[in-house]
Amino acid sequence: MHQCAARIFLLLLALLLLTLPSAQAQEDSDGDGHDDPDDAYPDNPDAWSDSDGDGYADQPNTNISDDCPNTYGLSKQHMFGCIDTDRDWVPDVLDDDIDGDGITNNLELAASNALVKFDIFDPESVPSDSDFDTIPDVIDDDDDNDGWLDVVELERGSDPLDEYETPFNIYGGNTGWFYVVGEGFTTEHQESGMELSASWVLSALSSELIIPIALVPVYIIIWVVRHRNFVRFDAELESLETLEELKESEGRINESLRRRRIHTYHGLILRNMVEVLEDELDSYWFERYARGEDSEE
Repeated sequence: MHQCAARIFLLLLALLLLTLPSAQAQEDSDGDGHDDPDDAYPDNPDAWSDSDGDGYADQPNTNISDDCPNTYGLSKQHMFGCIDTDRDWVPDVLDDDIDGDGITNNLELAASNALVKFDIFDPESVPSDSDFDTIPDVIDDDDDNDGWLDVVELERGSDPLDEYETPFNIYGGNTGWFYVVGEGFTTEHQESGMELSASWVLSALSSELIIPIALVPVYIIIWVVRHRNFVRFDAELESLETLEELKESEGRINESLRRRRIHTYHGLILRNMVEVLEDELDSYWFERYARGEDSEE
């Protein structure tokens, strides 16, 4: 019995001795103190673990260091191993379009309201963009990108979502132009141009602009009357020969100016003429007076 137990003991001891050298023989290829089986990067002495399993090392200051070591991520531009929702290699924290739907995060949020919230992390949650200019329709001043503001198209009766329909062609053919100084006339929308079109006239006649447009003939009549009064006073001053006549004419000019029968700038011109004539008539009177005294002597 004792011999059997001794043999078992020796057998176990032999097995132990056989396995012990094997355990001590575990390799550490990069010499970083971590055996190859336990080393995520057996050929890199500066890295040995990857906690989140995204392929980037937990250890800092290497060319494969994980900028987000506790979060699985595939970003590899600007930052390694961080969350990249749209798989464009740019981490979400630095991506201005996280879900890659073509609309920036800020514009998606700006297009949201109390009833509709657009998710910047969901490419299926995207605001409508009729002209594909990456600006959501709800905040786009020109939804069809035809150069005409939506409010103008709605006011004139053209479709703000149809780039081929504008206020210039809604009545069939072209019915309007823009005049640009130095360039001439064009049918293309020009912010700096002056518009001449049928739709503008019709819109003006059906809006509050009808009042100033209707007053144009009145303004023209007033201008003509004032101009005629100015011409009459100008001719009258040219024909005056005495200071008494000049004083009377000056009084009539002042009264017309006070009653707005002549323009203010016409009044200034006439008053300058009165002063010049007054000086001339005074000089003439003194000359005659001086000649009269000489003749008496």
